[in-house]
Amino acid sequence: MDELDTTQAALELAKFAGFRFLTTLVANPFNVAQTLLQVQHLPLAVREERTPASDGTPDPDDPAYYEYLRARHTGRTTRVVRATTDHSGYVDGRPGYELGALDSGKLSVVRKLIGHPTEGALSVFKGAFTQWTYDMLHLLLQPTLEGALNEALGVYDGSGDAVTGALTLVASVVAVGWALSPLELVRTRLVVQAASPIHRKYRGVIHTLRTVAREEGGLRSLYFSPFHLIPTLVKHTLDAVFRGLGANAINVITNVDAYEHPNMFACCELLWRTLSAVVMLPIDTVRTRLQAQPRYTQKEVEFRTCVPLARPYTGMANCLWRVVAEEGRGVKQMREKASNVGHYGLRGLYPGLSVQVMANFLVFGLGFIGADDDSAF
Repeated sequence: MDELDTTQAALELAKFAGFRFLTTLVANPFNVAQTLLQVQHLPLAVREERTPASDGTPDPDDPAYYEYLRARHTGRTTRVVRATTDHSGYVDGRPGYELGALDSGKLSVVRKLIGHPTEGALSVFKGAFTQWTYDMLHLLLQPTLEGALNEALGVYDGSGDAVTGALTLVASVVAVGWALSPLELVRTRLVVQAASPIHRKYRGVIHTLRTVAREEGGLRSLYFSPFHLIPTLVKHTLDAVFRGLGANAINVITNVDAYEHPNMFACCELLWRTLSAVVMLPIDTVRTRLQAQPRYTQKEVEFRTCVPLARPYTGMANCLWRVVAEEGRGVKQMREKASNVGHYGLRGLYPGLSVQVMANFLVFGLGFIGADDDSAF
């Protein structure tokens, strides 16, 4: 009987893992787009960073360079190469493996990835296995640790000790998030790196972990360096508060009961989710940028990325300030007023915010539709 129960549990776990992997694959193109939007560096002061047009010779990293060499060898060099321009109207001197300036729409980013000569359709699935591994481990470890903490502290369902239960929830989420944080860094590096085999630095989860540990001070640096530790603790603490304690917070703050006033409670949930997006997105953006930035103690191979990255940050506060100061305007506004330097804004910290808010309203609307259908019966 025990063997049958174990086999059945293993089959159910395998089914769940397979379903989770499929859902990860479906969502991954949009997650990749979100990550690229978060890490791309689009400074307002682009005039100083752009070089004038050259004699028409493509960059050696550009696929067109080899066509240029063949044409030069055969003597057909009379064709004039038209210089491309970037989002600000200046000559685009980026290497061939790099995407152009990305607009705020995730679908447009996905289309650019698929249509890029060195990226392609498979690039939208970068980091999918790493994300799935992280999700599965988190789903297995966090409830186990929370249950162990509750048992050790004598907290059980219906015991009425809501404060201790909330603390064990937050503690378990933070502890597991910290333990698995190297996987989050690995996923960010795999997503951001150029897909071209010539320029690719990392070749998978294990190789990335080994390379990062060898070049950046070991796993101890990933776990205990303030550069990574502080953003990890802040992100997972707030994540636990907003995702795990929403119902309790609404009940305490507004005194609205979900069973007595379901419609009012749904409105409060909408506001809570929107507040979560407004607070969490800048923190996640800053943390993702820090993860994408190697902190070498020794460097073996250059880390080439499919989007331009900023100069190295010194920490969370420095990253936050520089994003606000350097990237406060969107791509369309840059095209319209490229010469206006010194603009400060928060737009650079909120890539994809409108999509999240729209998704919250969609869930809110579907909840009302479902409630109306239930009341009809």
